[in-house]
Amino acid sequence: MLRTANGLPVALRRSARARRMRLTVDAHGTATVVLPRRATVAQARAFVRDQSAWLERHASRGLQAGEAMQSELQPDARGRPTRILLRGEWVDVIWGRGSAFRLPASGTPVQLENRLRDLARADAIDAIDRQAHLLVRQPRSLTIRDQSTRWGSLSGRGTLSLSWRLIMAPPDVFAYVVNHELAHLRHPNHSPAFWAEVGRLMPGYETQRRWLRREGDALRRILPAPS
Repeated sequence: MLRTANGLPVALRRSARARRMRLTVDAHGTATVVLPRRATVAQARAFVRDQSAWLERHASRGLQAGEAMQSELQPDARGRPTRILLRGEWVDVIWGRGSAFRLPASGTPVQLENRLRDLARADAIDAIDRQAHLLVRQPRSLTIRDQSTRWGSLSGRGTLSLSWRLIMAPPDVFAYVVNHELAHLRHPNHSPAFWAEVGRLMPGYETQRRWLRREGDALRRILPAPS
């Protein structure tokens, strides 16, 4: 556990697939720094220290949103996905009510999309790995695409495909789509048995399903496809 200059706790998570350090703050105000495999804790500490103001600002907003959600009994009131903000050397992806992540910005729009694709792949693999003990079998492979009509799919051969734009959604929405497709490993349809399997893998998924149906069009507009 690391801390910002003002003492905000920041969880540390190492990812063998991460190519650079990144920061995330979820809607409950929980801050995390994700490290590539070879990055040191000292580098993470310096990274957190340099980004303390950003972390504390978003964590404060996240905590306020989390408290409001609990008091209003509206766990799906996660705010709209809004935009990607280019702030000099940084890219901020803002989800609305405090949730955000930050990563270094450089290069062309295509290079930015490629970095977001990398993040989507790493997070998808993490989500699959977390569910491994519940699955009848593993997906045969994973592809990250820019699907225009679907957020995810599972082929008859077991290839799981996801839209890279899901990385710009709140994490539990991303997890819902992954679990939705994993449920197709057992039931290749949308029968009641399939939805029961989704519920087994992710209890309470209905909240995230409603969010995606309501905000999906806005999510696709956050970052236009490079021309």
